[in-house]
Amino acid sequence: MDKNYDDITKEDLGWKPSFSVVMVVGWLIFLLVFWAFYSVEYTTGENIAITLLVTLVSFLLLGGMWAIWGIKKMPKEGWEMFKIKGFKWRVYVSIIVPFVAVIVLIYWFWFYADDYTLWQNLAFVIVDLLAIGGILGAIWARWGIMHGEELEKKKD
Repeated sequence: MDKNYDDITKEDLGWKPSFSVVMVVGWLIFLLVFWAFYSVEYTTGENIAITLLVTLVSFLLLGGMWAIWGIKKMPKEGWEMFKIKGFKWRVYVSIIVPFVAVIVLIYWFWFYADDYTLWQNLAFVIVDLLAIGGILGAIWARWGIMHGEELEKKKD
């Protein structure tokens, strides 16, 4: 295990674990209260959009907080990866594409979903997920083919 992760102390973590628990519990409470008392004012599609939006915001808060901490604790080998041509923009795309896909789903469910059947909405969700997999698979497959052997040699 890398030295950066072996010596993690309570001070390193600080308030992050507590904030994570509060966020998850708060997220659950919000959704349960919303579904129980306020969801009747919205259509099914709008309820799904609100659920996705609250989940996205929670994920952004928690993911951002832990990503910053992880970057500070990243081992030297991790930083070396960013020097390999094409790696950095692929990481950025790998972060952005899923968020865009969730925003597309939120937009779909808020404005269009109620005009379509359950199966058509399910097909849209599956197409959205396939688009994520296709985009990310295409950009990382080429990079893996180009740099896979080089990285395997460095590991040994």
